[in-house]
Amino acid sequence: MKIVTIIGTRPQYVKLKPWYDFLKEQDCTHIVVDTNQHFTKNVSSVFVDEFDLKIDFNLSVENTDSTDFIVKSMQSLRPFLLSNNPDIVVVMGDTNTTLASALAAHKLEFKVAHIESGMRCWSRERPEEINRIVTDNLSDIHFTSRRQDDVNVENPVYAGDLEYVLLHKMEEEGTIPTPAYEDFILMTIHRNENTTVNRISEIFDNCQKSEHKFIFPIHHRTKQIVDKEGISVPGNVELIDPVGYFEITRLLATCRGIFSDSGGLAKVAPFFGKKCLVPSSYTEYDDLPPLGYIKLGLDMKWLNDAAIRRDRSIYYLDNACEIMYNFIKEYKEKT
Repeated sequence: MKIVTIIGTRPQYVKLKPWYDFLKEQDCTHIVVDTNQHFTKNVSSVFVDEFDLKIDFNLSVENTDSTDFIVKSMQSLRPFLLSNNPDIVVVMGDTNTTLASALAAHKLEFKVAHIESGMRCWSRERPEEINRIVTDNLSDIHFTSRRQDDVNVENPVYAGDLEYVLLHKMEEEGTIPTPAYEDFILMTIHRNENTTVNRISEIFDNCQKSEHKFIFPIHHRTKQIVDKEGISVPGNVELIDPVGYFEITRLLATCRGIFSDSGGLAKVAPFFGKKCLVPSSYTEYDDLPPLGYIKLGLDMKWLNDAAIRRDRSIYYLDNACEIMYNFIKEYKEKT
């Protein structure tokens, strides 16, 4: 059996790691394609190095415009897929890489499996929502991370969340510090809705009113806006370059709380026993606000009361990769 997995962004390198390691031990050919959607070294290749991944084919598509990136990725994938003739094309998450890969594979009549299917924030203003819906409609196999997402796809296969598999392994190996509540807030901002001049200024104003320090690994696109527009950065906000996964997990383990519009950071808040303030009016993880892990908006005072119970099991299935692999094998035999 030949499996092609296509990735290109930080969350996808993270999801890939347990899947990649598992398939090494199976009787199959696994080919990894990287679109390089996150094209900067400290966002892309550092994850490849940290996770000891082997990229078999790199598209190296320039990503300056989302439509252009999707079109060029599809054009590059076409000859690759035709020459390799995979039994299944695996895509992950909700990025432009996910959409381009699913479209290219579907048009060429290859079967598509979508990891993290069924996720919804219920707002089409967010580009990722369109990517999710279209990819789900194009996919033949839907691997869901949460039971509640099963209702959003026709043929769900509940497999749990791959990042939780990775985090459990890292903690067992001692590469994640014991969770603590140091006096800083981990901050990340990158979504379109939060990267206008007015919105960044509003966010910084609210940070300045807080009694805590913020450590902000700043996304390259956000930094360009801050620098170009001369937006004043408060004294209690420390800008640092984007960091690798080992460092971000160290920050997650030791921070007082999280202020982020990243679905990935919100998702792992329970694992680390941290609260995550999300500067938005909606979230994909709508199951977490009632549990106290997420609050929407800019209420920085909410992060003052840091303590909350850890839940390492909320999205965790220890045999997630086995579930997916076995289902793909059975699906191939039937079709």
